[in-house]
Amino acid sequence: MKRDEPGNLDLLAAEYVIGTLTGGARRAFEQRMRRDSFALRRVQGWEERLVPLTLALPTVTPSPEVWLAIAKRIGAGTGPSRWRAIAAALTAVAVLGIGWLVFEELRPREPQAVATLAIEEGAPLWRVELAAKGDHLEIEAVGAVSYPTDRSRELWALPTGGAPVSLGLLPKSGRIRVALDDRQRAALALSTQVAVSDEPQGGSPTGAPTGAVLGVAPLT
Repeated sequence: MKRDEPGNLDLLAAEYVIGTLTGGARRAFEQRMRRDSFALRRVQGWEERLVPLTLALPTVTPSPEVWLAIAKRIGAGTGPSRWRAIAAALTAVAVLGIGWLVFEELRPREPQAVATLAIEEGAPLWRVELAAKGDHLEIEAVGAVSYPTDRSRELWALPTGGAPVSLGLLPKSGRIRVALDDRQRAALALSTQVAVSDEPQGGSPTGAPTGAVLGVAPLT
């Protein structure tokens, strides 16, 4: 495994947070965090994501019969060692539960909606994906995007019966992620199309399209 790849580093950070990264691998990762701020930020990101998930889990008080069954299953005695063994078993269960949450977070999901934008019936220039959770957009420049340095290309949701709502600027190259606020999510929920407009550098100063609408595409 190429551990320096961002995806693999993210998995290592997740394993570190939930406690499944152990032994020499854990010590090596801790050394890396001390010299690599990106690795440290990935760990902090997973801590921020997982703590709310664990707090959301319902509290369940096992019955005495369950405690006895656990002790019998793991072959625990009747003294302090018995309770240490039970604690270890419960810790393992907790780790497995959090591991499942991590798996759910990392599991690839199909986007909720997709649009491919072109200008004046030309070749596709941008692919826009609304994430399955509806909380962000993934926007990728898939064609040769070119425009003056003092201009920008801005993406708009076109809600039925409402005014266009800005979804941010489109990239000239590469792939970006755009977090959506409540207003943007609501607009997309009512939209069957998105549009791209020509705007001053940095985007529309008014909150509405000010330049020419260069292309409109359906959300499918």
